[in-house]
Amino acid sequence: MPVSLNPDGFVATQDLKDRGWTPALIARFLGEHDRTRPNGLKMGRRRLPPVKLYVEARVLDVERLDDFLAAQARSADARERSERTRAEKKARRQRQIEEAAMSYSPSIHPEPLRTGAVRKARDPYLPTLEAVLEHHVQIIGKLSAAEQDTLKELLRARLDEALNAVYPWYPVPGREPERSAARKGGGAAKPSDWREWDWE
Repeated sequence: MPVSLNPDGFVATQDLKDRGWTPALIARFLGEHDRTRPNGLKMGRRRLPPVKLYVEARVLDVERLDDFLAAQARSADARERSERTRAEKKARRQRQIEEAAMSYSPSIHPEPLRTGAVRKARDPYLPTLEAVLEHHVQIIGKLSAAEQDTLKELLRARLDEALNAVYPWYPVPGREPERSAARKGGGAAKPSDWREWDWE
């Protein structure tokens, strides 16, 4: 257990938060801090502001008050509602992303390609994929970078599946390519072909 840097009989703001206090509760029931101590942490070369300290006995007295306990319970309920709302929003956004990806049905125009010509099979459809991505971003609303990456990966997976349906040798992540599948315009895939494939 780390040794506390606080003087005996004092608790820091972070200690209060660990005990269920919020900034609003601290301001309402404790008011101004009783003293400070130097902050042992730095952000780069800049030392962080002093740590605010509160007399522990005063904190304990407040924590016994009915008004404080009621306010703390209301604060905990509000925090749980907020967390639940965020979780529901995240789940709803994930469903929107998945539904957007599932609505993408690439129309593949088969051409005679040698086995393993991944770029030639895939690249003509990438501009359309980007356009579909932008379209769904506008419909769903502002997406974080991570959410956009997720949507792009799902759209790319749909494209991979469609290309694999036309070119059985086309690699799909998580699926073993068909080594012996006949390709349009050529023969069966050979083990040596695998070294030449673009798995980007």
